[in-house]
Amino acid sequence: MRANRVRLIVVIAVIFAAFLALLWPSKGQSYKGLAMIFQRIPLGLDIKGGARLEYRVDVEQGVENPSEVVDNVWTVLRNRLDAAGYTEATVRKTFRENNSFIVIEIPAATDTTRAEKLLGSTGVMYFGQVLEESQIDPQTDPRLKDLARIKKAEWLPTRDGKIWYLVREEIMLIKDMKLVSPQIVSASPVPETRAGRFGYKVTFELASKDAELFKKITQQLVVPESSVGSAAAKEKRLAIVLDNVVQFAGYVVSVIPDGKAEITGNFSIEEAKQLAAILRSGALPARLEKVSAGWVAPLLGSDIVRTSLWAGIVGLIIVFIYMVIVYGIQGVIADIALIYNTILLLGVLAATGSILTLLGIAGIIFTIGTTVDGNIIIAERIKEELRAGKSIKAAISSGFGRCFITLFDANLTTIIAGLVLYYFGTGTVKGFAITLIIGVLGSFFVNIVLSRLLTEAFSSLIRKPTVTEEGGAQS
Repeated sequence: MRANRVRLIVVIAVIFAAFLALLWPSKGQSYKGLAMIFQRIPLGLDIKGGARLEYRVDVEQGVENPSEVVDNVWTVLRNRLDAAGYTEATVRKTFRENNSFIVIEIPAATDTTRAEKLLGSTGVMYFGQVLEESQIDPQTDPRLKDLARIKKAEWLPTRDGKIWYLVREEIMLIKDMKLVSPQIVSASPVPETRAGRFGYKVTFELASKDAELFKKITQQLVVPESSVGSAAAKEKRLAIVLDNVVQFAGYVVSVIPDGKAEITGNFSIEEAKQLAAILRSGALPARLEKVSAGWVAPLLGSDIVRTSLWAGIVGLIIVFIYMVIVYGIQGVIADIALIYNTILLLGVLAATGSILTLLGIAGIIFTIGTTVDGNIIIAERIKEELRAGKSIKAAISSGFGRCFITLFDANLTTIIAGLVLYYFGTGTVKGFAITLIIGVLGSFFVNIVLSRLLTEAFSSLIRKPTVTEEGGAQS
């Protein structure tokens, strides 16, 4: 009884969380009635359309293989979109008028500004030495211009444009002591935890080939904590520059030997995600020139979408009826589990902001089969235990116990296949993989937890197989 009480609490908590994610008020939405369930689930290009951006790829003259450069641009943009959460976006290469173009279509996008900043950024990064700082625009002060020429450096702004730093690439004017376009093996946004700082920072790790040079740079710029703020120390600050903008300028108080560092600056979560995505995906091998920005209509007609949804609903009803006729009360339990898993899957999609495409809907329908399969295996196992002469309670306990490994292995192999699809796939294939993985995990949960809770609750309605004259048994 105690185990069932725990199961009941877990089942109620999970479905409550799913409904909360689905029905939480959403800005700009006006869905009513049953459609409110879908108000927080972004829809894909094929269903709702989205934003469309087109860029001309400006390949430098003299490049031996221009098509390879365009392919590399496509790869970088695809990686940036995936890293920033635009997994359902489509990226296409076109060629016309002796020019190469990249067309990006982003589903459910209402503002293309963030995407444009992400796509258009070259991502060129280097570590430099801060020599001076100014709150005056150097372009308006001839003395600051002269200072930059004398010190062989350049004035660069901060992200907010309020402070300008005089930055030199070559650290301490030591030959080859500069690190430009380092290879970043990982980068991620992390909440600030230090007192006096707010928002997010970006932690990153350099590849081993760059870590040693970075160590030497920090050795040249390291200053004792007691000297921080002094005139001498101000000329030995480290600058992290991205796209000719100083992302970080601060003191190195200890040598960084392993290439693991961070960019701080009270970033918002969106700014931190965008910066991390650029660092992870690398620099663009060519300049992009925006040709147009607009909106794209749904790729599929409303009739096709409506027909597909009705096909899924009719199939679901047929499954419901079949399960009740063949398995009786256990069929009813399977149907309840199916409805529960569908709501759970939609709740997870809403909570995570995953974009739902027609292929994703196919993944949801596919999970109907996995949920029903699990309940059929459980029902047949319980029948076998009853035929062996066990009581109903013992048969339920033994049936679920013996089915656990079978269901675990079956669902695990499907999840592995989904992970492979997600890792190697792009666009809508990722959407199918996401709904598949979430649905299979949900079906395993309802099979083992919800179905057992309901089976034991309605155990009095389960009939024992009748024994035939030949000594066999029948349901």
